[in-house]
Amino acid sequence: MKSVSKGYFKQSKNILDYKVGAELLLNENVETELLQGEGKAYGVELLLKKQIGRLNGWIGYTYSRSFVKLKGAFNEETVNNGKYFAANFDKPHDVSVVLNYKFTKRYSLSSNFVYQTGRPITYPIGKYVYGNAEYTLYSDRNAFRIPDYYRLDIGINIEGNHKIKKLAHSFWNISVYNVLGRNNPYSVYFVTKNGEIKAYKTSIFAVPVPTITYNFKF
Repeated sequence: MKSVSKGYFKQSKNILDYKVGAELLLNENVETELLQGEGKAYGVELLLKKQIGRLNGWIGYTYSRSFVKLKGAFNEETVNNGKYFAANFDKPHDVSVVLNYKFTKRYSLSSNFVYQTGRPITYPIGKYVYGNAEYTLYSDRNAFRIPDYYRLDIGINIEGNHKIKKLAHSFWNISVYNVLGRNNPYSVYFVTKNGEIKAYKTSIFAVPVPTITYNFKF
């Protein structure tokens, strides 16, 4: 078995992000709606490789965190009371598992499993009335997360004969992407209709997708 591990820590300055209550629609001076802040990131990466007879593969795991702190000139502009909060791309857990099994010199099976923590998101948590108008109350920035992402892919490889003097060597690959048919959300957004807040999510390939590929090389 072969294993590799490493860790990291990084601090950043002059990170740009939007202030609380930023007005972006038809705003010709978007730069006035930005804040400069600081960030920090840290994590550890682990990789294990193993071969047992005809079975080989590897497992990769990453624990990583990324935070941002944004303070404005006024309290109303400051994000999350000036405290560190999860950055948009903060995904603490990331797991990858790859397994390959060789039945013969020509036939083999491969599988790939991926898991990732859902990215941070800001949710509406209530409503309030001010000046005879109703407004939506949102949580602290990035206080929640969209559902976790996971996917399983499986493929079968069929190689041609291994004659050295062949003009070209080729193989077929028959695979299924997202075998479990997981409806992984790519993003989640909210729309107010008739006074009600409705949540929508977008996803890519929410059903198993079979593919057949023919490859050759000279």
